[in-house]
Amino acid sequence: MEKKIELYNSNNIKIGETYVRRARQLVNRQRAQWVDSNQAAIRFYPEMENMDDGNMDDAVHEPIQVSDFSAFQLCFAPWSRGYYYPAIIDEVLQEHVRVTFLEDGIKSVLLKGQIVELQEAFNTMAFEGNWQGGVAWFKGELFSLSPLIMAYNDGDMEHLSLIQLRAYFPQ
Repeated sequence: MEKKIELYNSNNIKIGETYVRRARQLVNRQRAQWVDSNQAAIRFYPEMENMDDGNMDDAVHEPIQVSDFSAFQLCFAPWSRGYYYPAIIDEVLQEHVRVTFLEDGIKSVLLKGQIVELQEAFNTMAFEGNWQGGVAWFKGELFSLSPLIMAYNDGDMEHLSLIQLRAYFPQ
């Protein structure tokens, strides 16, 4: 069972609870900050402090626009000819992020605007899969995200690892 975390406003008044995974999303998107070293509680930034127990549930479950990135976050990053490949963010700088591409370990520094967060990529991008780990890439639709299954345009289906995907923005 997933651990729950207490939520506090900027005046250190408890305003609710949520699960660790959801709390991390709020922190990663700079809607809240950790207040203790064992990650048992988070505090919301001042602009959110007017929340009370009555509306906390709505605030925790509302969709949040991704506005920033964090280290160790998975993403898709551009590499060549308009294709984006899976990468992990190593470091967040002021206007840039340093990433390592998962497939080959190549490092790159890119503008934040060039990076596509993993879930956003799954929602907005088109994909090609590396059929059976070979050298050819084939277009298809993601049939499932867990497990990751590609339904290729020719009717074949395959379980893939993340490094067997590349993405592009459809024209």
